[in-house]
Amino acid sequence: MESTNTDMEVVAQLRTARVAAVLESSKGNVSSVLEAPHDSYEAQVYVVKLLDVSPRLGKVAGRRLMAELGIDPLSRVHELTEAQRCALIGAVENPR
Repeated sequence: MESTNTDMEVVAQLRTARVAAVLESSKGNVSSVLEAPHDSYEAQVYVVKLLDVSPRLGKVAGRRLMAELGIDPLSRVHELTEAQRCALIGAVENPR
């Protein structure tokens, strides 16, 4: 029973972190979420979700950017290489 409670707490923390990350991204602060530590709950969010809500990119441009950079559509923030992370931050801060 104790492990079930612990699991539920972790799921609740993941949900809260995901909502916060998406909210931050929707405010235009995608780079702060992309720079999250690898072991944080925010780093578990899908990159595509962050780019979809970004006011600077949007759904189509975000997915196009991911394809150009060779990022899998189901990649999470913690799975990005340093080069991919830097390229995404550069593209978000300086949209075309």
